[in-house]
Amino acid sequence: MDFADYQRRAVKTSQLDLKKPTDAVAATFGLTHVAGRIANVYKLHLRDSIDLKGYKDSLQIFLGDLLWYAAAVATAFGLDLQSIAENNLKRTQDRYLAPRSDEVVPPLDEDFPGIERFPRRLVFCFKDIDTETAEMHLVHAEPNLFSDGPIVNSGKAAGFAVGRQLGDQLTDNSRRRDGYRFHDAIHLSFMTVLGWSPIMRRLLQLKRRSQPQIDENEDGARAAFAEEGLAHALTGMAKTRRMFCDLGTVDGDVLNVAVAITKDLEVSKRPLSLWARAIVQAFDALDKLNENSGGYLIANLDCRELTFSKLYHGGGSSADGH
Repeated sequence: MDFADYQRRAVKTSQLDLKKPTDAVAATFGLTHVAGRIANVYKLHLRDSIDLKGYKDSLQIFLGDLLWYAAAVATAFGLDLQSIAENNLKRTQDRYLAPRSDEVVPPLDEDFPGIERFPRRLVFCFKDIDTETAEMHLVHAEPNLFSDGPIVNSGKAAGFAVGRQLGDQLTDNSRRRDGYRFHDAIHLSFMTVLGWSPIMRRLLQLKRRSQPQIDENEDGARAAFAEEGLAHALTGMAKTRRMFCDLGTVDGDVLNVAVAITKDLEVSKRPLSLWARAIVQAFDALDKLNENSGGYLIANLDCRELTFSKLYHGGGSSADGH
């Protein structure tokens, strides 16, 4: 039996006129009532140590009633239980089955020229200038198609120069110091885990000009404003969610905000599981930069990992000589 068939057959047994608003409300009451009966069994298990095996038959009946009322509510609102089940399964897989392979979730810039793609490994140095102001430098990029610096074409520069400062010096822009001057870590995490960051494309001068619509709609000002707004919103939400210290703190409300702000952008097709990983890694990096008054962030886009280090002894040149 599929859900669509169940819904058709279940409605025939309804004593409610599900087309009437009052009866539709009664169906929702039935749904909550049965859910409460199931919860009560578990309450007895926790409080009185009852053996759940003895309630197996009752739970089967309760769960059946729960399904019946779910079908009734779906019918009352003109929804299809089959579609509900399929969409729910897709949503939960998207949320909890994290992709492990680049073949599953290819880079968003995979089909673009090399000079418009994010390098696969980058290292950034963050420095506190006067305990209130921070700046970011690019230390290393691999591959680096701009060994001689940016390329100027038709009066527009493309690419980056290793060792130079990226963007402006930043302050916390707040009455109290909260480390927001290091918030570029959030953009770096988006770039690393999601393969998306209009802000980093602007700073690294990697806009995808070979396709004007992509350049305008995905790498333009509106997309950059959306990313900055999301970074600010997440910073506010983090305060009531243990600063996103683990995946369990990235709840549905947080992911809904990310999805709403980036709606219609290319990143909207990224799995929710990647969004959760990006948020956790972003605030871990932000916390470590703030705790150490700077440091290095190493972005590995192939592994989707953004890591912190106090020192860097790898290839490339840095602004402070390390």
